[in-house]
Amino acid sequence: MDIQILLFLQNMRDSMGGVLNDFFVQISDLSYGIFVWMLACILLWGADKKSGRFLFLNIGFARYFMQLLKLTFCVYRPWIRSADIVPVEKASGYSFPSGHSVTAASNYGTVIQRFKNNKPLCVLMVIMIVLTMFSRNYIGVHTPQDVLVGAVLGLVIVFAGAKFWEWIEKDPKRDFIIPCIGIVLSVLFLVYISVKSYPQDIVDGKLLVDPAKMMKDGYKDAGRLLGVTLGWFIEKRFIDFTTDVSVQRKVTRCSVGVLLIILYETAIMPAVTELVNRSWIDFILTFAELMVFMVLYPLCFSKLENFKDRKSAVKVQNA
Repeated sequence: MDIQILLFLQNMRDSMGGVLNDFFVQISDLSYGIFVWMLACILLWGADKKSGRFLFLNIGFARYFMQLLKLTFCVYRPWIRSADIVPVEKASGYSFPSGHSVTAASNYGTVIQRFKNNKPLCVLMVIMIVLTMFSRNYIGVHTPQDVLVGAVLGLVIVFAGAKFWEWIEKDPKRDFIIPCIGIVLSVLFLVYISVKSYPQDIVDGKLLVDPAKMMKDGYKDAGRLLGVTLGWFIEKRFIDFTTDVSVQRKVTRCSVGVLLIILYETAIMPAVTELVNRSWIDFILTFAELMVFMVLYPLCFSKLENFKDRKSAVKVQNA
């Protein structure tokens, strides 16, 4: 049934001459990778720090459990299961669950949970989740069950996690639990994916899915989980900057920060991984990325802003 649904969508897009292909590819891209971190960073640095913190944590946990399921079940992509499936563009790795759907649900779902009184915004977020799910089916890279399980996983983490984060905030001394969870889960996951067995099916002399590459993806998301949990703790305990600043400062923070994200994601990470193609490098780079976004950059701009404020105050006193 799942393959038949994809074939129906494939026939539909072929009958339209692929006119919507690029649109749905772009919808997918908006819900994954660099764009997700941009939204989290903009919230954290300038709009609503508490919501930004939640978004980082929710994405980190959602991606962790997504990779856990992917590397446990090792489900092949639709075009491997059926030669009749011709995707718009091929995706790498295992199929179940849909990483884009998990990330979209945790990303947009967090916005819904945090801004539930803003009905137009919530409706837009629901539309984005549904569009992302449908896009993965439409372009032929995931089955309906892939996207449904992915979306459910992301939303469960958001709304169940909200209760947990609320419990943590009731007692400031409980905040150490978050990095402890991050450390334990990351270590257990790395051990698990390193010792478990993977399918070794070969077609035309090539592995259908290279386990080594899938393990690298697992190392990345283990690094992200460790990064968001430690970053959350360090920022909360030792930096605790404020977003109650002028619009000019918010714009400056976010503009410079977005450029930093683009530089790190498109230049620094690819360059380093090309030089040293090792799973542990991916772990370190993704961990460092989150520490930069959540700790180092906020520390830098908060120190710089405080310095400017003190300098201005001295000028006023001397005037």
